[in-house]
Amino acid sequence: MAAATQPVRSPSYPNMSLGEALDEVRKIERLYRNANVDREAAAKLIGYSGLSGPANKALAALAQYGLVERAGKGEMRVTARAKAILHPDHESEKREQLRFAAFEPNLFRELQDRYPDMIPPYEGVETFLNRKGFNQSAIRPAAKAYLDTLQLLTDEGASKQSAGQRQSDEGSQNEPGEESRFGAPQVGDLVDYEIGGVIANAEPLRVRAISSDAKWVFVDGSEVGLEVANVFVKQRPLGGDGAPLERPTMPLPKEEPPEPPAKGMRKAMFPLDDGDVTLIFPETITASGLSDLADYLEIFLRKERRKKEQG
Repeated sequence: MAAATQPVRSPSYPNMSLGEALDEVRKIERLYRNANVDREAAAKLIGYSGLSGPANKALAALAQYGLVERAGKGEMRVTARAKAILHPDHESEKREQLRFAAFEPNLFRELQDRYPDMIPPYEGVETFLNRKGFNQSAIRPAAKAYLDTLQLLTDEGASKQSAGQRQSDEGSQNEPGEESRFGAPQVGDLVDYEIGGVIANAEPLRVRAISSDAKWVFVDGSEVGLEVANVFVKQRPLGGDGAPLERPTMPLPKEEPPEPPAKGMRKAMFPLDDGDVTLIFPETITASGLSDLADYLEIFLRKERRKKEQG
């Protein structure tokens, strides 16, 4: 007897666009705010009778965009990113967090790297997903979720193109195309920082220091180093004679910037009011590994809470 053919399993992807995910997480945030919520209760809030295959996929989509996070066994909570999008203090904050959320899913980040600075045609995305080994039934929903997410960024003025248009509308001291000949960033320059082909900052950042090996740039208002390879000069202040201003390199932060993660590892950064929290983990982490990691983090948080209560 011939062996049964195993069904093709598609790589992980959110089964809804970012706009749809925001509509769903809004229903949860409206009632629970910062509090933990049971996953089954969350599933019911977004239209399911309880936890099921489709409900779990929907909740997983919210997590893939970084809109919800695990908060204990069988519980979750709305993230700071989701709240920054739903209730932003400034529109620039909303646009920035929308960009981060849009390219949080691994698949969407790969597609953005393949088709930077554009909304690609459906046929191009379809071909890419076929080559990735997607099940045929998953190609259309995955492609639609990605293309609809890009359209949301455009509509919200959060795409790289719209960010560039805003800067152009506001005016610049430099002639068109001048930023392309500035070369390496210098102290005092106004720069953009690019992640996966998308400008991560809503407004240009001013360089305040450069590492001694010229691999890291430090900007006003942040102690985190930015890789020079992803920093692009938008504007360079000029002196009275038209020459670049000579500014001394400012002292670096007390600690050297962390080394980039080793090959095969990923780094996730979570901005808190008290400072940034960084998590480094294998790109190929398994479902079992994620479950163990969640348990370890739960133990860590419990210990830290106990220290605060006793301190």
